[in-house]
Amino acid sequence: MKLKKILAEKPKSHVIYSIKATDTLKDAVKKLVEHNVGCLLVTDPGNPDKYVGIIAQTDIIRKCAEDGNFYDIKAEDVMVKQLVVATGEDEVEYIVKVMKRHKIHHIPVIEKGKLCGIISITDIIGSMHEEDEIKIRYLSDYMGGTYGSNVY
Repeated sequence: MKLKKILAEKPKSHVIYSIKATDTLKDAVKKLVEHNVGCLLVTDPGNPDKYVGIIAQTDIIRKCAEDGNFYDIKAEDVMVKQLVVATGEDEVEYIVKVMKRHKIHHIPVIEKGKLCGIISITDIIGSMHEEDEIKIRYLSDYMGGTYGSNVY
């Protein structure tokens, strides 16, 4: 299965939430909660179309454990600067290995040089589970002799 299939099935896949690198972690937490997402892309303060990093819930939690006063800390001080990205043509199995190797839960998807969405490990697991259920149903119908008939 390709990532573009998961992205196409994902509600609001075209919506990409972001914050400026100069925004605080408090701003990031508010936006994560408001939109019920697990990560935000971080943009250059002077150019909102230029992504300079990604910040996830786990990055914020880690910083909170280190420094109790996280309200004034800037996103640029916590964000992951080395973005790991995928394309819609990438196979899910490959991306799962990449995510595991880099210990990340979210991966931006790029198509023709443009960001087209973010896939989470939860999106991948849900899609794989749904695909497995379809296969099970198909095989069950086939083995039960109801495949191709109108008898259900």
